[in-house]
Amino acid sequence: MSFKLLIITLFMSMSTVHFAIGQSAHTPTLGLGLRKDVSAVLDEDALAEETALEKKLPGNEFVKDKRAFHEAAMLNQFVEAFKNNKACHGIVLYLKDTSKKPDFRVSIGVSGNDKHPDDQTWTWMLGYPGDPSPANSSSHGMGGLGNQSNATLTARDVCLTIWDDIDPNHFKKPGGTVQ
Repeated sequence: MSFKLLIITLFMSMSTVHFAIGQSAHTPTLGLGLRKDVSAVLDEDALAEETALEKKLPGNEFVKDKRAFHEAAMLNQFVEAFKNNKACHGIVLYLKDTSKKPDFRVSIGVSGNDKHPDDQTWTWMLGYPGDPSPANSSSHGMGGLGNQSNATLTARDVCLTIWDDIDPNHFKKPGGTVQ
């Protein structure tokens, strides 16, 4: 039995691991938010403003509204970018908390959108609960981390990282001419 076949057999027998080396066993899935009851997209500018307003207007029920609207709009930008991005083709995004556990979870922080809309920073963190790496490794459960300037590039990077984690050869194709 070849080493690769042995590894694939071993991975297929483990109930928490969904992917074998170099090939996907099923369609990869992505959930939103790394923690329950925490928004998948955090508007860092609005959070800072909200914190300042809570001190000035204690007990005001409308202080958190701006952040909620901004985060919903940014989440919509990410979802639309995900749906329209070629790199995300073949990955299923779970929008609602379902009984199915996603293979990956993403959490995004956005800064600069209020003060510098043309110079935003979208920082994303990808959790990988089914990570096949050894549980005692320092990066176990971490799918990836990065930042970009908008939702479209963030969705692309998240999807490319998912493919890289589960199937490093997914986008590699022979070709190109050298003269």
